[in-house]
Amino acid sequence: MQDRRDYLRLMGGAFALSLLARSEPVRAVTGPPPMPDAKQFQSGDFLWPKKPGVFVPYDAGSPRPVDADKVKWYEERDRFIANVANRAPYFTPAQTERMRKLTYEEFRERYTGTRKPGGGTYSVSGPIYVGHVAIIDIDEAGAPWIIEALWGRGVIRRPYTDWTTERAGEVVWLGRLAKLSVADRAKIPAESRKHVGKSYDFWNFNLNDDTGFYCTKLAWMSAFRSLNIAVDDDLNPKRAFWFSPKQLLYVARVTRLIDPGPYGTR
Repeated sequence: MQDRRDYLRLMGGAFALSLLARSEPVRAVTGPPPMPDAKQFQSGDFLWPKKPGVFVPYDAGSPRPVDADKVKWYEERDRFIANVANRAPYFTPAQTERMRKLTYEEFRERYTGTRKPGGGTYSVSGPIYVGHVAIIDIDEAGAPWIIEALWGRGVIRRPYTDWTTERAGEVVWLGRLAKLSVADRAKIPAESRKHVGKSYDFWNFNLNDDTGFYCTKLAWMSAFRSLNIAVDDDLNPKRAFWFSPKQLLYVARVTRLIDPGPYGTR
């Protein structure tokens, strides 16, 4: 009798397996995730877009080969050094000399914050990507807008739908400054709107100078002026190196609401 029960159990298991074999196979989802749903947004949130596996110039500007990007960076570095007395009068002689000796490779490795100089490429799965960050602004009707500083375009404000169309196929992180009220966070884009139309300036190191912006500088200054906080907990705006999008993504004050993975490995 026991042998018969064991036989029936085995047959039942085989029947169940046969049914599973006939069911539709589970297909893995490939490609980048969809753009974030605007219903998740609050004014003052941040978005970090990233093109997977694509080389992006240091200023996140128009596409150019790596060699051309390197030449352009050295030209701009030398121009900055020649005018440092006007561009960054607070630079000490030691800071100026460090900038003079800074190589393109050292700049990218430090700016991306992933490897020590000489440690190889930025991403384990693709070419270097410098990064970008944008600020979310919800209008009175509840529609989301994006405020950002872009190479060749300066500080702009546009509908989120336009932003997603331009960045189709990109991976996007969503972050929010923690321990702040909704009303306080809304002060960040309110400050950013004051600077729409101003120029893009990757070599303006004073984070509280509003004559020109790169993307993360706009985010830092908007929070600093509207809330009297430094998002990276460094209240000195007179920097000698850039504050990068990846630094902002991983500061203690930011809660990542959408996190597709380590920034730089997607």
